[in-house]
Parts: sequence; C-alpha cells; structure tokens
Amino acid sequence: MSSAPYGDHWRNLRRIGSIEIFSSSRLNMFLGIRRDEVKRLLHNLSRNSRQGFAKVDMRAMLSQLTYNIIMRMVAGKRYYGDDVSNKEESRRFREMLEELVACSGTSNPGDFLPILNWFGSKGIEKKIRRVAKRMDTMLQGLTDEHQTRKESRNTMIDHLLSLQKSQPDYYTDQIIKGLIMVMLVAGTDTTSVTLEWAMANLLNHPHILKKARLELDD
Repeated sequence: MSSAPYGDHWRNLRRIGSIEIFSSSRLNMFLGIRRDEVKRLLHNLSRNSRQGFAKVDMRAMLSQLTYNIIMRMVAGKRYYGDDVSNKEESRRFREMLEELVACSGTSNPGDFLPILNWFGSKGIEKKIRRVAKRMDTMLQGLTDEHQTRKESRNTMIDHLLSLQKSQPDYYTDQIIKGLIMVMLVAGTDTTSVTLEWAMANLLNHPHILKKARLELDD
C-alpha cells in the first residue's frame, strides 16, 4: 500500500484498508486484545518494583507491547514475553524483525552514486532480498495456517480470507501478505516511539505529569 503507484490498484488497496482493516468498527473488535496487553505490561512493571523503585527499559517494553498487539490482531499470536504461542517460531520472528529494522535504516551508496552499482556492489541488495524472502515465507505460513484451520477466529487474516472466498481477484494471498506487512512495519515502531516520547515529555514536565495522574485517579 505504501509503495504502490497511484492508480486502480492503489485505490483498491486504500478501499480495503479503510473499510476492512482500519475502520472504527473493525478496530473496536480488538479492544479486548489491547486491554489485555496493556494489563500484562502493567503487571510486569508492578512485579519489577515490588521491593521499591527499580529501573526498567520502557523502550523495549513498549516495543514488545505494540508488536504483540499487532500480531494478536493479525494472527492471534504473541511473539514477545512469557506466554508465547511457539517459542521457536517466536525466536525466528524476532530475529527476522531485527534484520528488517537494520535493513530499513541502511543507505545504499549506489543510490547516491549510481556508477558504484556498475562495480557489483550488491551486498545491501542481497541482504534485503534475503530478508524479504524470509518475511514472505513467514507471512505465507501464517496465511496457509489460517486457511487450513477449520474454525475461524477473530483475526485480520481470517477476515481477509473470508473475503477472499467471495472476491478472489481482490483478496489474493499477495494482497493479504502486503497488508499484514504494512501493519507490522508501519504500525509498530511508530506507535512505541510515540509512546516513549510522550512518557519522556511527561517526565520532563512534572506539573503536566501531576495533572495527568490526577485525571487518571478521577
């Protein structure tokens, strides 16, 4: 969706996103997941500070929070924390995400000086292709798993697969995998960083923090 050229295909993706994924009614269906994950986060924080004040890595915790929320909405699985669905699958997912984040922040010298591409400097491209292949394999595995499951669950994949039966030309596996990719890449790190900065600003402005605490107490 984020890289498709403007045209019929892009408008189709935008329609699917606005109606079937990001609509208020669809997001409200996952309210229980968000509440549960926030409750788990607060439980971990309170457990760490039972004996007094304790240092915690909020950046990592908020990142895990957003990834678990998105993955439970998409596939009904948790990949971070104690209660994970499959430890080996969770490990592979975390490793792949680390590679994906590393690739997204890497610049290719050939993009600035195209002549460098003539010398066969393809290390970055090879790495990106390898990560893309692993990501595609994982997303295809999730899609196939939901297709073969007899009972349907309240997940994005199940919903899109149900639409695929009536409109196979619109809701292809490739479209479904692309939409999941958008949610993972664009909806996780951005959210956790925003929460982190909000907390940092509250800590740097104690009078605002006090006001927020009073509002929560009320």
